[in-house]
Amino acid sequence: MKKGAAVIVCDDAGFEHDCVLESVGKDRVVARIVASRPYSTEPSVEVTVFAGLSKGERFDFLIQKCVEVGATSIVPFLSERCVARPSERDFERKHARFSRIALEASKQAQRSRPVQVSGIFDFENALRMAAEYPTAMLLYERENQHSLSSLLRAAEGCRRYAVMTGPEGGFSEQEVRLAVSSGLHSVSIGPRIMRCETAPVAAVCAIMYHTGNYDIGV
Repeated sequence: MKKGAAVIVCDDAGFEHDCVLESVGKDRVVARIVASRPYSTEPSVEVTVFAGLSKGERFDFLIQKCVEVGATSIVPFLSERCVARPSERDFERKHARFSRIALEASKQAQRSRPVQVSGIFDFENALRMAAEYPTAMLLYERENQHSLSSLLRAAEGCRRYAVMTGPEGGFSEQEVRLAVSSGLHSVSIGPRIMRCETAPVAAVCAIMYHTGNYDIGV
């Protein structure tokens, strides 16, 4: 970019700034603030996606699309049916790629704050973290009594959500029982079985729509 170009600069204080570049050097860029305003692209609710680690490019897709639709952060974990089980060293390389994907998706979606992908956790620790949210749900394909929509209606006004979703093979019955006993709500998101990288995206979209963070006109 060159002198005179317009850019938007986001800070960590909740504001984004319209700026004009005054000078562009190799190690330093100076910009003049023209106007400032509160973040305009961040949702009014916090949604953290706790996702069972999947193999290949599936987790890349999950990160990219969850960031685009409004997730606040993503926490990968290993559960009983995870096919991908990288060593600590391998996960360090994967994590660097995950972080790049999240950053690029944040830019593409013009998010005011980059979405963070955490380190990897085991199922029990991820479960404890998710249970701390006021509304925490576990997406379970065999759930036939409780729906995501009914949970969202019951949690009207909530501003912090945890969405826990499984890997390719889903959750074992033991994991579901442990999650429910820990305070998570087992919910269905419909009669169709979604792939592991699709289900969390659908859940985040539903939360965003229910909380007024999608402006979909007729």
